[in-house]
Amino acid sequence: MIIDKFGEKMKTNQEQIKGRPQEKGSALIYILIAIALFAALSFTLSRSNDGNEASTLSEEKSDIYATQVIATSAQIKSVIDQMLFTGTQVSELDFEYPPTETGVLMNKVHHSLGGGLIHPTLPPEAVSGTGSDPDPGWYIGRFNNVDWTPLVAEDVILVAYQIDEQICNLINEKIDASITDAPLMTDTIPNVMIDEAEHSGTNVELTTGTGNICVACENMASLCVEDSDGNFGFYTVIAEQ
Repeated sequence: MIIDKFGEKMKTNQEQIKGRPQEKGSALIYILIAIALFAALSFTLSRSNDGNEASTLSEEKSDIYATQVIATSAQIKSVIDQMLFTGTQVSELDFEYPPTETGVLMNKVHHSLGGGLIHPTLPPEAVSGTGSDPDPGWYIGRFNNVDWTPLVAEDVILVAYQIDEQICNLINEKIDASITDAPLMTDTIPNVMIDEAEHSGTNVELTTGTGNICVACENMASLCVEDSDGNFGFYTVIAEQ
């Protein structure tokens, strides 16, 4: 013990430390708790942000694919239009794929001396469906008549078959803002929009309007529809007869 100049007792350093509350220990506990809470909050926010980003990305991808499908259809129509402009008749268009060297090459849509069309494919992420008769993909041909076209002759129909429902709906919104979903058909897309040589069904002409196969398809040159099997497809009447 130490006596100061006024005769009062002074505590040593050890006595002062022993007499204090355990401030350091308590502060350390508070710091650890704060760190733990901050870590938990950061983890929660991170998971939330990741989820939001994934959802946004999915919507962005769907929009991109919808735009790509529409653009591909327009490119193919441009190829056919160019062939018709240079002298090929609608009835002469040859859709053989892969193309052979026989016949009139200038009439072959996929031949380099004809339309030179590189047959497109659907991105796997854009496909939604379980059917394999036929497989998902792009199909084009002249095999059915669309009832609102000028003649009863077969028209050229292009279809992207078994695309995702969300992409289908976005396509329709881009074509016509008043269409927010895929109109329902009472028959299958393969029967109506794909050559019977590609599937086991039988081709059926596309009748439109009230009481027919596709009510909403009347006077619609392009539309994405859902068929009676629950598959979705985007069709375009490429060349009318």
